[in-house]
Amino acid sequence: MSRVVVVFGLLLSTMLSTPLAAASSPEARQVYSIVWTVPVVETGPCLLSVVLPPSEKERCSSWTRREAGGAAFHDGLGVVVVGGSDQLLHGLDGRDGHKLWEVPTPGAVVAEPTLFDDGAYVGTDDARVLRFDVTSGRKRWETPVDAEVTEPVVIDGDVIYVVTGADSTYALNRLTGEALWVQKHALPRAITLRGEAKPLVVDLPAGEGLRSADVQAVGTAQRRLYVGHADGRLSVLDRETGAPLMDLNLSQDDSFGDLDADPILHVLKGGVRRIIVASQTRGIFAIDPRTNAEAWHQDEPGIVRLAGGGEAMIVAAGAGKVLGLDAHTGAIRWRFTWPKGAPTRIVVKGGRVHLGSDRGAVYVLSLFSGRPLQYAGSGTGTAADLALWQDMMFVTSTAGSVTALSNAWVGSIHAKKTLQDRLRR
Repeated sequence: MSRVVVVFGLLLSTMLSTPLAAASSPEARQVYSIVWTVPVVETGPCLLSVVLPPSEKERCSSWTRREAGGAAFHDGLGVVVVGGSDQLLHGLDGRDGHKLWEVPTPGAVVAEPTLFDDGAYVGTDDARVLRFDVTSGRKRWETPVDAEVTEPVVIDGDVIYVVTGADSTYALNRLTGEALWVQKHALPRAITLRGEAKPLVVDLPAGEGLRSADVQAVGTAQRRLYVGHADGRLSVLDRETGAPLMDLNLSQDDSFGDLDADPILHVLKGGVRRIIVASQTRGIFAIDPRTNAEAWHQDEPGIVRLAGGGEAMIVAAGAGKVLGLDAHTGAIRWRFTWPKGAPTRIVVKGGRVHLGSDRGAVYVLSLFSGRPLQYAGSGTGTAADLALWQDMMFVTSTAGSVTALSNAWVGSIHAKKTLQDRLRR
């Protein structure tokens, strides 16, 4: 197995420094170099999966395999945690990728685990949410919900927020898994486009966004949860009880007006806040949380991913495209396109934009110009979200391999030594 990994690593290292076909060529420099790569999710294809769904009994995968369970890195413990269609959760040593532990999950893990303290929190496609120990893989609790969980859970102190495929929002006790409340939202009758968005946790100073008669009923902060829905509506919930506070019909009842992008909080100079949200049909909205009024609107359709780029920029992506927007006005400052494929979640770090395409490469772009800096990957695609930590990037391919890359040094030997030295501290 080690020889296979080394050969595969050399092949991928060559691919990482060779640009893939896209809208324009990257600069003549390599941002990330390979540290290690290992096959993790090793299921084989089902014989009949060309025409039928994969057999759960056979524990095999589809011929059109698309591993979407991204890796998460615990910087304190040096452990990479990743799940997949093999119905297993894997713990890998961050220094060289060797397996530390492997435990079964009741269904496939199709989203990046969320790590907090010493726990790894995952949802499965058979409607379960679970907590495991990062060090050993020991299961601490398991809680059923009403439908599949296809997006990462969100942690807020001792509470976990989970959105299911039935468009329900759950609040669970992080320590015990006990359900604290559930708020159900009706799915549209029409077919929806992609999936669910992660909810957004926001604290507002007392009185903002409330009628004067309500101010006395609020403490020092308004604890809100913003949830985008498949019917194009944005719900604002009370985090303590799940009670609806507001409901904004951003897509105006359009068919396929899904709010698939995670809503984000963007803070401008002077502490001015905006909730940024995107509708598949109506584009991107910046909403003033005090009044629910539009601060600006960019009518670019098909946006399924959003990320903040510091005080000045918003980054948005859809199938085959990523855009840099002026955070104050919503004007498009740059646009980058690729031939095909849906984007992963966007990670902005170090003045660079990182995202992958499920039918193409991992793209590294300049935040302020959109200029391509590097295309990484084998070309088979990356459907799983990327994990970045300091100079490291962890990528899970659609074929189920996890690759660690570094921008600290050019060359895998130096990069590997740098990672190992940091993890020993």
